[in-house]
Amino acid sequence: MKSFKRSQRVADQIKRDVSDVIEEMMQDKTGLMVTVSGVDVSNDLRHAKIYYTVLGDEEKREQAEKIFGRSTGYIQSELARRLRLRRMPEISLNYDTSLVEGMRMVSLIDDVISETEDENDQTD
Repeated sequence: MKSFKRSQRVADQIKRDVSDVIEEMMQDKTGLMVTVSGVDVSNDLRHAKIYYTVLGDEEKREQAEKIFGRSTGYIQSELARRLRLRRMPEISLNYDTSLVEGMRMVSLIDDVISETEDENDQTD
């Protein structure tokens, strides 16, 4: 049987609960589609970094960022109510750039492949 660190179990629970809180909050207020992509909790359970993505363009991402800037305290209090931990980790909400970076890398690879194919076509 594999044992998990407590910080990982707390991170998993925070991810589930913060997803619910954000979904309720965003759809009611803005209609934005926000997905919680990951949560990192420090080993001492004092800090939790919550990573999110937003469906849409840069304007929607900025809109979500502004809302999170104003609503972090509310989200933290909702999590504290749901989690019932002795000490609630201090949360920070961070836009997850890994999806954008991944799409950029795929685009670069596609460009290299098409250039190589073009060069091969020219030498045939």
